Amino acid sequence: MLDVKYNQTVNVSYKFSHIRGCRQLEIRPVSLNDAEKISQIRRKNGVREGILALTSERTETTAQFISSIAEDDRAYVALENGEITGLVVLVHNRTYKRTHSGVISIMVDTEFQNRGIGTALMRKVVNAADRELKLHRLELLVLSDNKHAIRLYEKFGFIKEGTRKHAAVKDGAFIDEDFFARVTASEA
Repeated sequence: MLDVKYNQTVNVSYKFSHIRGCRQLEIRPVSLNDAEKISQIRRKNGVREGILALTSERTETTAQFISSIAEDDRAYVALENGEITGLVVLVHNRTYKRTHSGVISIMVDTEFQNRGIGTALMRKVVNAADRELKLHRLELLVLSDNKHAIRLYEKFGFIKEGTRKHAAVKDGAFIDEDFFARVTASEA
C-alpha cells in the first residue's frame, strides 16, 4: 500500500480490459469546491438508493457536511481524467471508549461503477485508518441487496456482524441493512 499523508494526492494509472487505452485515476482529499459535483452524484439514480439520499438534497447540505469534517476524519474524492467520480469518508469515532474505531461511507457515480474506483477509494481510506489514524476497528453499513458493495468490503477484510431488519425503505419497500466491520490484528 502507498504511504502518503492526508493532504497528499495519489495518482494511479490503470487499464480497463473493456476500454482501449489508459485512464488516469486521482485520489485526493475532498474540498469545498467539490460540493456541487458530490451533491449531483448523491442525487443520481443508482447512487441515491444505495446511500439513502434524497432527490431534493441541496448542494449547501453537502458543503456543510464537507465543512464539518474534522482533522482526525478523512474524506477523499476519486477523479477519472479530472472528473469527480466517487467519494469515501471515514469519521473517527469520538465517543469515550470508542476512539479506536471509525465509520466508513462510500459512493461511486453510476457511470463509473465497476471500474476499480471503489477499490481505489477503499484502499486509500483503509490505508489512512491503519497507518495514519491507527484505528483498530472500522465499521460500515450497506443495504443487504448491494452485492457489488458487499464484495468490495469483503475484499478489504470486512465481515458481516449483523442485520438490521427493515432498516430502510427503498423503492417503496422495506429493506434490510447489514452491519460490517474490520478489526485489525493488533491488541488494544
